[in-house]
Amino acid sequence: MKSSSSTALAQPAVAEIVRSARTSRGVSQQDLARRSGIGLRTLREIERGRVRDPRTGSLRGIARALQEPELLARVGEAQDGPRARTCANEPLVLRILGRLSASHGGGELATGTPKQQLLLGLMALQPNRAVGRDEIIDVLWGDRLPDSFGQLIHTYVSRIRRLLETHHVPGAGRMSVVRRGTGYELQADDPATLDVLEFDRLTCAAESARAAADPAAELALLGDSLRLWRGRLLEGMPSALQRHPVAVERSRRRVTSALRLTDLALARGQYEEVLARLEPIAREEPLHEGLHARLIAALAGSGRRAEALELYVRVDRRLRELSGIAPGDELRGAQMAVLREEAGR
Repeated sequence: MKSSSSTALAQPAVAEIVRSARTSRGVSQQDLARRSGIGLRTLREIERGRVRDPRTGSLRGIARALQEPELLARVGEAQDGPRARTCANEPLVLRILGRLSASHGGGELATGTPKQQLLLGLMALQPNRAVGRDEIIDVLWGDRLPDSFGQLIHTYVSRIRRLLETHHVPGAGRMSVVRRGTGYELQADDPATLDVLEFDRLTCAAESARAAADPAAELALLGDSLRLWRGRLLEGMPSALQRHPVAVERSRRRVTSALRLTDLALARGQYEEVLARLEPIAREEPLHEGLHARLIAALAGSGRRAEALELYVRVDRRLRELSGIAPGDELRGAQMAVLREEAGR
């Protein structure tokens, strides 16, 4: 008999929680099935929301394998391991590759009012670079500039400085805000304290590995770089910040890294690895033909040809309805490769 705790879980919500937790951690479906002790087919059905009443034991195995707090709480268990512990000696960590967050010792910190968060996000987007007053005004207020804008900027900067200084750990990397002319600069000297710096470090190292003709190292470095992303860059922030040229360029670099990783993984037959990396990015880039062409190849390679063809149909329809264009050669080529495989069976 199934526990009532499993029936309390709304299945679409469970599917999204499991899928999001798995892909954000860079875990393939095969690895998660093995680590959680359930069948691969069962896991796939759970992620698609097709299991009406998943067994509590299955959910508990998934929750333990991923150490996903929401799932653990729902099946009545506490999170364990390093994620659950706090340590006052850990440095403050600022993250913008996803929702803006600041954490210290495992606990999340308040980052202030929406305008203060905007300013923090704007400076963290381009660390170690001066952000001018006009740029700050444009992102924070646009054409609706308050009379007291100068004092407000000063107040936000003072509060951000206090946040960074209060939680600084001696001997750890330091983040600070310094005045640069009429603007300000977020200085950060340790990639471990700011995820965009760590992403830059890893992608630079991946480029060096590529130049050295070391595809295994390049693949590992690209995988580490993409694991830093927890969603859209500065997710939930106003469009004035998300459309910032630096934000657009950083998002483009994420896609470029994902495409390169995918090509390396596909060449090695690592189809589940490709799916784990690409699925969350493709959801955020619904019209990107290169991403979806590779997803189609990975689905077909893992034996899910029907899903691959269904994906092509959805992207084809989306392109025609939203952009008024037909799929290009790359996407059509991915579809034809699947059809040829089907014909040869």
